[in-house]
Amino acid sequence: MAYDLWNLAPRALSPRSRLYSLQPMAIGTPRVESLTSYIMRLAEAHTVSARTLILREIFPNLSTRPHNTHFEGLHSLNGMGAYFEQWVSILGKLTARSDLRALTLLPWQRLLTSGGILRRRRKWCPRCFQEWQRHATPIYECLAWVLAPVAVCPVHDILLEQYCPQCRRPMLVLSAHAHPGFCAHCHRWLGDHSTARGAPATEQVMADQLWIANQVGEFLALGAAVSDKGPPCHLLSNLQRMLVGLARGNQRLFGRVAKISDGVLNAWLTGKSFPSLPIVIRICQNLRFPLNRLVLEEVSGTDPEWSALAKQGSLAARRRRRVLRPQYPVTRVVGQGPIPPEEREAARAEIKACLEANLALDEPLPIQTLFQKLGYRSPSRGRSWFPDLCAATRAKREPRVEIYRQALFTALTEDPPPTIPQVALRLGISLPKLYLRQACRELCKALAARSPERRRFEKAKTEEALRRALEEPPVPLVILASRLHRDANRLRVVFPDLCRRLRARYMAHRSLEQQQVRLVYENAVRQAIGEIAVAGEYPSLVRTFSYILKRDPSLTSLHLTNLAIKRIRMKLGQTGQATS
Repeated sequence: MAYDLWNLAPRALSPRSRLYSLQPMAIGTPRVESLTSYIMRLAEAHTVSARTLILREIFPNLSTRPHNTHFEGLHSLNGMGAYFEQWVSILGKLTARSDLRALTLLPWQRLLTSGGILRRRRKWCPRCFQEWQRHATPIYECLAWVLAPVAVCPVHDILLEQYCPQCRRPMLVLSAHAHPGFCAHCHRWLGDHSTARGAPATEQVMADQLWIANQVGEFLALGAAVSDKGPPCHLLSNLQRMLVGLARGNQRLFGRVAKISDGVLNAWLTGKSFPSLPIVIRICQNLRFPLNRLVLEEVSGTDPEWSALAKQGSLAARRRRRVLRPQYPVTRVVGQGPIPPEEREAARAEIKACLEANLALDEPLPIQTLFQKLGYRSPSRGRSWFPDLCAATRAKREPRVEIYRQALFTALTEDPPPTIPQVALRLGISLPKLYLRQACRELCKALAARSPERRRFEKAKTEEALRRALEEPPVPLVILASRLHRDANRLRVVFPDLCRRLRARYMAHRSLEQQQVRLVYENAVRQAIGEIAVAGEYPSLVRTFSYILKRDPSLTSLHLTNLAIKRIRMKLGQTGQATS
């Protein structure tokens, strides 16, 4: 009978996970997802906020529960910190995934340090977001975007964005209600077909940034293949080989070309400190050597790329031009006897020619400056040789000095008085310390003594501007400080009461705007649910959101739609209880 063929034995099921086993994006590629982005997508998959997911699922499993629950420091989740390593382990157990280390820099923690490489604010490529939305693929944020050296998208050749195109505010890498592709403040869509809104970069700068982005992306792509013990590291041996083969053992010369301190390089080579990933990237950028090969491969002297680097000329040939001593010194050299007469006459002729050429100018240089340009420490011998030329130069410069004095006298009568650099700018002087302070020392001291008056005036002017801002449309203090050319933190220290009033006023305005936005979403959701109910379908989140988006394309926030559905369900539940 057919029943004899049935296998009634229970089927072996894979272990169940507490959270949805969400698959990370693009592991093993240069566009690998970051861990902070994975947390945002995981929270979205459970229709909760990132804050709720962290507080209820991760914090209870930590060995030490943190007292500060602010999101300011959670950008370090993408780094190599030992504290956040247990976050990766906890998330792996909750989701039954063992590949979450590849979403961070943890695979490289035995080889390098990551101090200063992580951004505290989000950056993204709007074209990547738009492309993923058009192809209906999950929207996420790349690990390369949270690294400070990466400033461009190598796929679309545009600068990464850091301000929301709607509210123009920056965002933390991970915040309480963050969603990939949406602003954490106004919840608007961050993708756009338009070009980057940042300042255009030159071709050379763009080429350098693209090279860095490609190298860092290839380096991050190898994170999935790195074991817990770490790969063999050949960085120090390669640097030592470069130092000997290209710079002839000169650490200072190598550091000057590679833009690294010779003290830091020596600490690496002697084992006193671990190499830092940001500095290693800088070395690769300046030497144009691949990052993966410098760190993970043993490069021999016959390697093609090594040979190409050697053909550019050894580092010893790229020494900076040294400042030579004067060709015709005019004083005795200790231990070498008097200067030969022919050299003395040559120096005399050179000084005379320079003094005459300087005197022929409309505004001759000071004698001290002229002799310093010639390479002499002091103009004393020149003054003794050619007193008439030096006196004529001083006499020709005297009207200019009088102009300086008049300008300083005028500045002393102003209220508030300007600074010495500001007076120099009026006179067209590029070096106020060299010209003004030497020619009019006492007047410059008197002007500097009035700096407290200027500071009091600027403080009163700033306070008046802050008081006027209380009557104008509210804006964030950071934007107001930039308009006043002041630092926001300094304003909070100097004017604490005004800053608190400005913040309270802006927060009330922002709360009112958010209430209006929530009301718009709630009305749209009510109308969409009614249409879906008439059609005899279940009003799920995705179906409701699609109805809203078709009716009003500007309502693009899935998060606000979800909150509106929850509020409507809560009100309906309370109404049902009151009726019963």
